[in-house]
Amino acid sequence: MIKKLEEVQKDLNELRNNGIQRGSDIGWSWDSLPITFKPASTTYIGAAPHVGKTEFILEILINLSCRHGWKHLIFSPETGTPTEIYAELLSKYIGKDFIQGEYAMTQMERAEAEVFIAEHFYIIDPVDEDLTIDDFYRLADEWEINEGIKFNTALIDPWNELTETFIPEDLGREDKYLSRVLRDFRRNARRTKRHNIIINHVRDQAVQKLDNGTFYFPMPSPRDMAGGQTWYKKGMLLIMLWRPPLGWQNPTNGEETILDNELIVKVAKSKPKGVSVNGVYKMYFDFKKKQYYQLVNDKQVYADRGHHNNREVSVQVPRESLSLNSRRNENFYEVDKEDMPF
Repeated sequence: MIKKLEEVQKDLNELRNNGIQRGSDIGWSWDSLPITFKPASTTYIGAAPHVGKTEFILEILINLSCRHGWKHLIFSPETGTPTEIYAELLSKYIGKDFIQGEYAMTQMERAEAEVFIAEHFYIIDPVDEDLTIDDFYRLADEWEINEGIKFNTALIDPWNELTETFIPEDLGREDKYLSRVLRDFRRNARRTKRHNIIINHVRDQAVQKLDNGTFYFPMPSPRDMAGGQTWYKKGMLLIMLWRPPLGWQNPTNGEETILDNELIVKVAKSKPKGVSVNGVYKMYFDFKKKQYYQLVNDKQVYADRGHHNNREVSVQVPRESLSLNSRRNENFYEVDKEDMPF
């Protein structure tokens, strides 16, 4: 479709008067974690196994629901059954264990959480059947019609749980298949005004070893994902996650201190312009509350969920372990020219 300038004059006037508009924030301040989610766009998140990709995205989805009322469709068979996924969501919302025990939520807290989660989350149960990307779109559309709701996000976690469906134009090649389906994934987001999300594993990383004998995988690049260059080309917001090993030090200055719950969040690509900022940011996982926080001025700062369980806890921590959440142009795991897709 070709459009003349006069056909977008209204949009141009709005852009000139209001500037570039960010997406919906995810609970942390723009200065500490400049990531927003915009309707009709996509996010791809990559990391090695057991880094916490699902924990990270579920936290974001809950925060989007708390702050903006967003509704989500989730396909995450690796996380467990729908029962187990809902239990995880209930736990992350309240910040306490779902299963009975010393740190379990109360019955009143469970009831509160179930009302909230039931309103905002829907889980796809494949029932041991193959699910293709077209099946995923169809289920999303059918649920919106049948339930009379509108999904703001649709999550595939992880990508390799979908069944590949090659067509003649793919020539049997994975790169051509991936290029086609990710193009369609982006188009589906624009058509439905949803924010489509994919979690993907990285592969073929060389194992490295610390002086203390610890083996670990290095900070991944989007190119470490299967078909990495294609993900770069087709992606809008592209985030890589990494958990540095205990004992690791920054090879640039040798002064890095690693905590055992530390997560490095690397925004490797950010489009449309202004929705996020490329860079590297630190977060920490509270295993007891099952929620992430940042360290700011000696405080554990959790996501601002408005009137939904907002917490900011002051703790004493060693000065050298405080996070400089934005580390642009500081060290080796920064977004550099080699990582840029253009």
